[in-house]
Amino acid sequence: MLTTHDELLVPFPSPLRPIRHARSTVLVGSIAVLRAGDRWDAYLKALPSVHEEVLLHAVAATWISIDAAVAHYQTCDTLGFTPEQESTNGRGVYDHAGGTIFGTVTKMARGVGVTPWTLFTQLQRFWARGYDGGGVSVRKLGPKEARIDVGESPLAESRYYRNALRGLVTAAAEMFCTKAYARELPRARASVSYRVQWA
Repeated sequence: MLTTHDELLVPFPSPLRPIRHARSTVLVGSIAVLRAGDRWDAYLKALPSVHEEVLLHAVAATWISIDAAVAHYQTCDTLGFTPEQESTNGRGVYDHAGGTIFGTVTKMARGVGVTPWTLFTQLQRFWARGYDGGGVSVRKLGPKEARIDVGESPLAESRYYRNALRGLVTAAAEMFCTKAYARELPRARASVSYRVQWA
């Protein structure tokens, strides 16, 4: 519920329907981060064999079924990462795929008058590049404070995904400011919300 101090900048798309596919770009980035770490063998052992082919041999810019994407993040949930390690991995995904996900807006970083709002007001457009379904809503809570809500995403049932997305959002925001902080808020099923602040 909006208060008198909140401003809805980006509403959820209408209709808001569940995610059916995920763009391989994000998953390829996530897998690359795991491959570079010390839990790759554990990931391979835990990943359901029915999804190995599509996940381990995905090429960029193709659509992957949501079932395979869910399996990836459910497998990541079993690897024993701490929440901050999961967030760090999300930052790694941004380093790997951020330019593709966010496109030319990242080239504007540090420009005159450019702030995280430059990114946040475009989040639904970027979301649609990465996911077929679901959606993003952005609320302005203060001059340097936003609430970002993600809806109709079964991926949000994964703790790993929620923390990795927190890291990715923070890394993206920091392209436009000195330091950003994001914390997860209480959530409903198939959703995740973050309060993002920056300096």
